[in-house]
Amino acid sequence: MKVGWRKRKLREVCELINGRAYSKQELLTEGKYPVLRVGNFFTNDHWYYSDLELEEKKYCDFGDLLYAWSASFGPRMWTGEKVIFHYHIWKVVPDAQLIDQKFLFHFFQWDVEQIKQDSGAGTTMLHVSKGSMEDRDIVVPPLHEQRRIVAILDEAFEGAVAAKANVEKNLQSARTLFESQLQSIFTERRVGWIEKRLEQIGTTQTGSTPKTSDRGNYGNFIPFLKPADFNQNGSLDYKRDGLSEQGLRQARKVPAPSVLMVCIGATIGKCGYSDRDATTNQQINSLTPVDEVLHKFVYYQMLTEDFQQQVRLNSAQTTLPIINKSKWSALTAWLPQTLREQERIVAELDALAAETQRLESIYRRKLVALDELKKSLLHQAFTGQL
Repeated sequence: MKVGWRKRKLREVCELINGRAYSKQELLTEGKYPVLRVGNFFTNDHWYYSDLELEEKKYCDFGDLLYAWSASFGPRMWTGEKVIFHYHIWKVVPDAQLIDQKFLFHFFQWDVEQIKQDSGAGTTMLHVSKGSMEDRDIVVPPLHEQRRIVAILDEAFEGAVAAKANVEKNLQSARTLFESQLQSIFTERRVGWIEKRLEQIGTTQTGSTPKTSDRGNYGNFIPFLKPADFNQNGSLDYKRDGLSEQGLRQARKVPAPSVLMVCIGATIGKCGYSDRDATTNQQINSLTPVDEVLHKFVYYQMLTEDFQQQVRLNSAQTTLPIINKSKWSALTAWLPQTLREQERIVAELDALAAETQRLESIYRRKLVALDELKKSLLHQAFTGQL
C-alpha cells in the first residue's frame, strides 16, 4: 500500500440510504414527484409518480451519487430533476472530509467487477445487501491524491467516450451502406423484372415440432431450427438441436437450398438461408425455390424495407404479431428475366455483405478494446499504480 493510503470500510467513508418501497396504489400515472426505479436508468422511459411528502434524504437531485443494488447493478451519477428513488437504489452520501464523490463513483465502477467475481461465474441477476456493501474494503488515499486520480480518469474516459462514439458511428455507416445498396438494387433497378407471389416461385410451408415428451424424436439425424438459430448475417446455427429419423417422420423437411423467415413474435420478419436439409419449428416459414430462382436472391430481397413492410401489413396484430402461411405465401418478390442477372446481383451483395461484416468485426474489436482500457485504468487507479 502506498504511503498515506489507508484501508477503510465503506461505512466509514459514506452513508448508504435506501429508497422507499411502494405499493401499487402509491404509484400514480401523474403526480408531484417522479419515482426513479432501476429500469429508468436504462431503457425504461415509463415513469410512475407520487404525491407523498417524504423526509429529505429520500429524494435525490442532480449530481447525487446513486447505486442500483438489484438486477441492473452498479453506480450512477443522477443527471435529472429532483425525484423520489425506489427501494432497489441507494443514495450514496460521502463524508467530504474523507473521500471525494467522483473518486467514490470510480471506485464503485471498479468494484462492480469484483462483486461479479465474488457472486460466481455466469451470474446474470446480481444483488448485494446493504450490510455486505458497507463491509466492503476501500483503500483511501489523501484527498489531494484522490482528486489527482479523478482528473486522470475523467480525462481518459472523456477521450474513450468520444472514441467509442466515433467507432459506433462508423459501425452504423457500414450497415447503412449495405442497406442503401440493397434498397437501390431491389427498388431502382427492377426495370423489366416480373412480380410473383412466393407460392409461384417455390414450395412454401410452415414448420412443426414433434412431441417433446418423446425424446426418441430428437437426435443428430437432421437439424431442427428455431428463431434463436438465425445469425445476424443470415446464416443458421445447425448445431443447437436436431431430430432423429423417428422425429423427422413427424416433421416437415425443408430441402436445401431454402429461404427461412420467422413468422411470429418479436423477431417476425427475421430472415435466413439454409444450405443443407433441415427442419424448423412452427414459428418459421420456409420457401424452397424452383431451379430458376436463386434462394439467396430471394433472401436478400426479403431483407428490404419493401418486403418487410409487406410482412407487417399482412401480420395479425394480436398479443404477438403473426403472419400465417397463406398470407406469407401470397407475399410478392420481383425477379429479373434471367438467372444470370440473379447470379450477378447475388455476387455483388455477397461481396458487399462480406466487406460489411469485416468492418463490423474490426469495429466490435475496437469497442471491446475501449472497454478493456477502462477496466485497466480503474484497476491501476485503485491498486496504487496510477
